[in-house]
Amino acid sequence: MPSSVTDSSSLAPLGPKTLRTQFDSGVRNFAHLFTRWMDTNAWSHPVMVNLAACCLELPGKKGWLHSSQISGLRHGTLLSPGPRTFMAIERLNYYLHRYAVDKKLIPGTSSSNFYSEPFVITEDGAPPLLGWWVEVFCGARVPKDIDVTERFFTEDQAAEMSTSWGKLIRRLLIEAELDLIEELGRVLRSHYPVREPDRLETIAAVIQNRARWTPEQLLIELPAITALTAAMGGPTTEEALLETLSA
Repeated sequence: MPSSVTDSSSLAPLGPKTLRTQFDSGVRNFAHLFTRWMDTNAWSHPVMVNLAACCLELPGKKGWLHSSQISGLRHGTLLSPGPRTFMAIERLNYYLHRYAVDKKLIPGTSSSNFYSEPFVITEDGAPPLLGWWVEVFCGARVPKDIDVTERFFTEDQAAEMSTSWGKLIRRLLIEAELDLIEELGRVLRSHYPVREPDRLETIAAVIQNRARWTPEQLLIELPAITALTAAMGGPTTEEALLETLSA
């Protein structure tokens, strides 16, 4: 069993005036951490549910991590996950780390098809124990090995969000009784706060469903497309926009 890092200097300060802020920050950090872990490993909901169940080694291969919980953790809407949820997460990450180091299969699996290139959550290089996950969720600890404040998109996410955003803008144009072909240029000049020709060309192609942003491009574009979307009557913040595109 790996040891857990318990250096109190890494724990956030507690206090009645900061407790709610700390908790909300922890939920957001955990959502970013959990999403990056799941998406980098390219796990669908069913795959993650099955792998977690295998790791728990319960009779009848019963699981304590379910699709609705996964969705809530990803979007930061599950505010009271039970201890069994954290246990399932900790076990899956532990056995994933064991495979990465020793190439021992996850219990209950006959191949590494779903984790052949494992992305493991670590703290000081080791898989953290159960309490670490709870502390991160509650905002009492900020992960050190992974920067959870940095946004992260996979190739598939960037492509899907490009498609969803283009569809959203086309709908907003129709609702505003604007023609996609004749008036798109004017809309971009008025509401897209970028004047770089290559970015203007790409965003027009995304709206017309002819192109997709890469993860790096989407990170750069996010503030600008949020401003454009808000001006067209859509979500007004980055968080709200990402939630809409991920729905």
